[in-house]
Amino acid sequence: MSVQTNQRPPTSLNTNQVLSVNESVVSSNEKYALILQSDGNLVLYSQGKAIWASWTVGKGGVKLIMQTDGNLVMYDKDWKAIWNSKTSGKGTSFLCMQDDGNLVIYNTKSYTWASWTVGR
Repeated sequence: MSVQTNQRPPTSLNTNQVLSVNESVVSSNEKYALILQSDGNLVLYSQGKAIWASWTVGKGGVKLIMQTDGNLVMYDKDWKAIWNSKTSGKGTSFLCMQDDGNLVIYNTKSYTWASWTVGR
């Protein structure tokens, strides 16, 4: 007997949560998905079309972490940072894949980073 689960990807990445290769964060309306691809590129898709990317193809990205300092960081297998949101020092934060297509990092006061992809 096998048990099937219909667990959908999360809509956010909270502090200390990790996104690994081929995992995604998806908007609740399921129109937008952020995927850490096997080629190391972090890509935001709108219904199958790429609308934002980290431009880290071939740099070995294997983990994306929402750190406690508020910085969203991609690391390679040796824990070398290869991309970050430049939001260090912004405090406890979370990444949210919004239904309007904007990928946003929020802290307790406001947003600290955005992909600026609303409606794309």
